[in-house]
Amino acid sequence: MLPLIPILLVMAVLAADAGMVLELPGPEPGTGLVVLLTLLPTILVVLVAGTWLSRVDRSIAQGRCRSLEGAHRVRTGATWLILFNYLAAMLLLGWLDVSRLISESWLILEALVAMGPAVLGLLALWWSWYPIERRLRDARMLRQVEEGLPGHAAPGRCAYVLAQLRINILLLLVPMLLIIGAVDWIEMGMEAPGEGGASTWDGLLFGILAFVVAMGILVLTPLLARSLLGLRPMPPGEVRDDMERICTRHGVRVRQIMLWRTGGMVVNAAVMGFIPRIRYLLLTDALLEQLPRRHVLAVMGHEVGHVRRRHMLTLFLSLFAIVAMAELAISGAKGLWPWFLAGGTAEDDLLHLALGLLIVLPCFGWVSRRIERQADTFAVQDPSMHPDQTTEETTHGNRISPEAVDAMAGSLELIASLHGIQPRRRSWRHGAIAWRCNYLRTLVGRPCEGLVIDRTIRRILRGSVVVLLVAVVIQAGFLS
Repeated sequence: MLPLIPILLVMAVLAADAGMVLELPGPEPGTGLVVLLTLLPTILVVLVAGTWLSRVDRSIAQGRCRSLEGAHRVRTGATWLILFNYLAAMLLLGWLDVSRLISESWLILEALVAMGPAVLGLLALWWSWYPIERRLRDARMLRQVEEGLPGHAAPGRCAYVLAQLRINILLLLVPMLLIIGAVDWIEMGMEAPGEGGASTWDGLLFGILAFVVAMGILVLTPLLARSLLGLRPMPPGEVRDDMERICTRHGVRVRQIMLWRTGGMVVNAAVMGFIPRIRYLLLTDALLEQLPRRHVLAVMGHEVGHVRRRHMLTLFLSLFAIVAMAELAISGAKGLWPWFLAGGTAEDDLLHLALGLLIVLPCFGWVSRRIERQADTFAVQDPSMHPDQTTEETTHGNRISPEAVDAMAGSLELIASLHGIQPRRRSWRHGAIAWRCNYLRTLVGRPCEGLVIDRTIRRILRGSVVVLLVAVVIQAGFLS
C-alpha cells in the first residue's frame, strides 16, 4: 500500500488544480470551516489509533502478542482514513484554494502546504507505532545475538519516524513534485494549450516538452535516492564479488553496487535506474547480516532479473497502455450513451477519474505481480543453469533445482518474518508471500526455458505496444 501514498497525494492536487472540486449543496463553507473540517478528522484518527496502539504495546509487554496482527490492521485502517479525509478535503471542500491563500506561488509550493495535514497525520501514526516496533526489534536482536549474528540497537523515535518519511513518502514524492514544478514552469513560459489562440501544435509542443522533462527527472531519480537514503558504495568482499559475477554473466551493467545502512531496520534489496550510467544495485545492511549467503544470492538474482527482463520498460509501457485502454473504454461508453459524462462538470470529471482508476489500479496491480513472479522465476533459473555459486547445488540438466527454489522461497519467508509480515497478507504490487512461494515450489524439475510466466510477460509487452499504437492512430485521426 505504501507506494500508493505519494501517488494519491499528488493525484488529489492535480485533480483539484484542474477544477475537479464538487460544489456541495448549501452555502459555500468559509475558510475557517474548511480548515476545521480538514484538520479535525485527522487529529481524531491519530488520537484514537494512538490510544489503541498504546494498549497493544502494553499487551505485548505482558506477553500477549495475539493483538499484534490487530495492531497492523489498526495502523493500516488509520492510514486509509487519513488519506480519505485528505481526498475529501481536496475534492469536496476546496482545501487547495485555502492552501493558495498561504502560499501564492508555484503549484509545487501550494501542493506542499495542501499535503501538510495528511503527511503530519502519517508521521504521528509512525510516532505511535514506534514503541511496538522497538519491542519487536529488541526481540529480534536477542535472537540474533543468540545465533551469533550482528545486532543493532533500535534507533531513536525521531530517527525512526524520519526514516519512514524518507522511505515511504519522500523517495517517490520528491521526483513527482519536481516533475509537477518543471511542467508548471514550462506552462508559464508558453501560452496555455488551447487558450489565447494557441493551436493544436502548441498543445503538442507543450506535451512533448513536458514528457521530455518528466523522463529526464525520472532518469536522474537514482542520484536523488542516493542522497535521500544515504547510500554508500559496497566495500570489496565476497558479496560484492558474487553480485558482480551475476551481473557480468547476464550482461547487466550498473554504475555502482551500493550498501544501504539502515541500522538493521530494513531487510531488502533493490535496483534503481533506467540507464546503466545511472543505475544502482543496492542491498541493505540487515539483509547481508541476517540472511545466509544462499538467500542473499537468491535476492540478488531477483533484482538482476528485473534488469535482465527489462521490467522497468514493461511496467511503463503497460501502465500507459492500461491508461489508454481506460480512456478508450470510457470514450466508447460516451459514444454509446451520449448522456454518460456529457455535462463537462466537476462531477463528470471526477466520475471520469474514478472510473479510470477502477480500471487502471487493478490491471496495473495484476501486471506488477506477474513481473515480480518473473523476477522470482529468474532467481531460480540462474542458479539452476549455473550451479557454481554455492557448494550445495548440483547440476539438474537445465531444469529448476529444488536447492534454487528452497533458496528463493526461504529468502522470501525469512524477510517476511523479519519484517513481521504475515505470509498470506495481500500486496497490491508484489503479491502475498505465500502465493509467491507456492508458485516457486511448482517449478521444481521443470525446464529452465519456456516457462509460462516468461511467455505471459512477453504477451503483456507486445499487447501494450499494440494498444499504444492503436491509441496513437485513433488520436491522430481526431487531430486530423
